[in-house]
Amino acid sequence: MFTTLCAAIEVRLRTLLSPAVRDRGEGPVPHIVLVAIMGLAAAAIAFAVWEIATDWVAQVPTEAPDAPGGGGGGGGGGGGGN
Repeated sequence: MFTTLCAAIEVRLRTLLSPAVRDRGEGPVPHIVLVAIMGLAAAAIAFAVWEIATDWVAQVPTEAPDAPGGGGGGGGGGGGGN
């Protein structure tokens, strides 16, 4: 029974370590590492966009400029002097 178990382990290890099987599946960088790198990149891009948007909104004026046209008062058609 021990010999059968050792033979089964040997066959399994030989199968897993063969170049044909080793090339399948995950590459040299595991999937979770790639997902973590993409998540960090997405967070960095979101932070950069947030900062750019905050700076852009800070440049928007809060008061309207004075109306063009010089003096003369309130415009509009006030009644004539009849």
